[in-house]
Amino acid sequence: MKSRNRFSRVFFLIMLVGITSFLLTGCSGSKEDSGNAVYEDMKTAFDQSGLFSANIGVFSKTEKDGSISYGECGSGVIFRKDGGTYYALTAAHVVSAENAQLLVFTTNTEMKSESIPGVSFNILASEVYDSMVPAQIEFVSSKDDLAVISFSTEEDLAVMTIAEADPKEGDRILCIGNPENEWFAISYGKVTSGIERFGELQGRPSNAMKHSAYMHVGSSGGAAVNEQMKLIGITPGGSYSLDGKTFNYGVLIPVSEIRQCLNDWKGVSY
Repeated sequence: MKSRNRFSRVFFLIMLVGITSFLLTGCSGSKEDSGNAVYEDMKTAFDQSGLFSANIGVFSKTEKDGSISYGECGSGVIFRKDGGTYYALTAAHVVSAENAQLLVFTTNTEMKSESIPGVSFNILASEVYDSMVPAQIEFVSSKDDLAVISFSTEEDLAVMTIAEADPKEGDRILCIGNPENEWFAISYGKVTSGIERFGELQGRPSNAMKHSAYMHVGSSGGAAVNEQMKLIGITPGGSYSLDGKTFNYGVLIPVSEIRQCLNDWKGVSY
């Protein structure tokens, strides 16, 4: 890992419980970093792949003293199906809330919102949470910010294939997640570094790679996909400027780490 002495900007880990900051290397923003970039050929390929429904959203539900609260939204991606049970990868911090029930929503879930008197923003309608599917934690990695969850549904959802190898610097990617309540938003960018060590001060250190595809709160645990429409990473967070207005970079945990996580889970090679 490169020396932390030169780490100069704030890294915001996109978490269900909020945004935790710690120092990591920054990079300047660009038009491609802004979230406006679209690779039309990759967009077309993804639209034609039928893989959109492989992506999920994740909430945590906590009941205490007769009241119910919900954590911030996270993301995930289905990589396996066994009968009516689906298995998805996500970020470990997405499922870290204690004594909480996990709820999954899919691309078929109607995300209705409702207003609160005297408040300027809307919230999800209670009926949306009621329609979500309960999920179970299957495995949490002790080596990276990765976890495996499962859920059962009669919906016919897609399964994303895991790529054979890690992406390389300069490779084009698309990322899918739920940033700032933009449900199943797609952003485009490139891998901008080799594998580095991230998150040591946050408590979930991971071997990860920087990328320029836009991310924000809710993107955590989402899929990073290559030009062959295969999963090449899980996205645990991203970096913003100190004032929080400029997106610097995202990070993705690459295939080699994902496969190690799944091997640790099942004891078999993926």
